[in-house]
Amino acid sequence: MNVTAEDIRTEVKRLIAEVTERTPEEISDTALFQDELGVDSLMAMEVMVAVDKKYKINIPEEEFAKIKNVDDTVAVVQRYLGEAA
Repeated sequence: MNVTAEDIRTEVKRLIAEVTERTPEEISDTALFQDELGVDSLMAMEVMVAVDKKYKINIPEEEFAKIKNVDDTVAVVQRYLGEAA
């Protein structure tokens, strides 16, 4: 499975849009999940579980705690995908 950064970005935006009741277009790559998008820890967990399942990876919670925006998420997912390959 060859997943591009763009695929991950699209998926993450879709998931964030879902939990925050926005459209993916409203979510910029650098918008801060907590401060700008109002993503609380429960929503964040929901997104993370979905990402883990979709890409068959397991991002540890402490790693996840460092993720602040879409760009961060893409980078972390790519790193874990690389390790899983």
